[in-house]
Amino acid sequence: MKILSWNCRGVSNPRAVPNLRTLAHRHRPDIIFLSETLADSRKLERTRVSLKYESCLAVEVVGRSGGIAVLWNNSMKCSVLNFSRNFINLLVQDDVRGEWRLTCYYGFPERSKRRMAWSMIRELHGMSQLPWCILGDFNDLLSQNDKQGLHPHPSWMCTGFQEVVGDCDLTDIPLEGHPFTWTKSRGVPHMIKERLDKALAVSSWLQLFPSAKLQNLIATHSDHSPILLNCDLWQRCHNRRTFRFENWWLKEEGVKEVVRDSWGAENQHTVVMKLTECAGELERWNRQVET
Repeated sequence: MKILSWNCRGVSNPRAVPNLRTLAHRHRPDIIFLSETLADSRKLERTRVSLKYESCLAVEVVGRSGGIAVLWNNSMKCSVLNFSRNFINLLVQDDVRGEWRLTCYYGFPERSKRRMAWSMIRELHGMSQLPWCILGDFNDLLSQNDKQGLHPHPSWMCTGFQEVVGDCDLTDIPLEGHPFTWTKSRGVPHMIKERLDKALAVSSWLQLFPSAKLQNLIATHSDHSPILLNCDLWQRCHNRRTFRFENWWLKEEGVKEVVRDSWGAENQHTVVMKLTECAGELERWNRQVET
């Protein structure tokens, strides 16, 4: 499963939908979250059709800023729990892992509303005991390492956001690739870079997806870069191949020992983790057999 999140700075931009189409074709996300769409529901419905997704929930723009939308394929078994101008709460029904909750989030850009944003995250956390992941443009920084520029981020803001993350049992999933997702005044000496776009998850969600990866992607026209959360345990991030058990393995000596040893490893606590470890050992064994 893959989830793409992007502050696209307006889907009406002539380059926005072609960029989205390229991202969707290259990475094949199951869910796409867009913030700052600057569009109404009719425009976002046309975007859904263009990207060939089956379902869409759009929260229309009010005034000249904002607007969020989630697109997904019906094979994902997603249902909308609730939504506002700042978030869309989805219930995801996974045949293997059970139910979990995904919050697609867009934080207030105004610093004067920062405490309001933190209260909102706490309220979102308390809505359910299901495994939970929240991702999107938080418009917030966890530490000074999340910023590169002339002036440091206010310490009280870093501390306040850190307290929210701690109170909600959230873990910041490390970002692979370029460490910043937003750029201001690109190409000038006083350029500012910040990591505003994140994916955070509670410990129960991370137990379901222990190999989850967050990647920083490249796209033009927006000052934000898209981020891609790859949750799928069976996919390799580098070549995106899906694990497949080969029937001819059953005729080879040693395959039963590989399965028995990996399944019985004491450091694997859940069925999903045991399956992941077993798949990895079988692929390593297969490479040795083929050579």
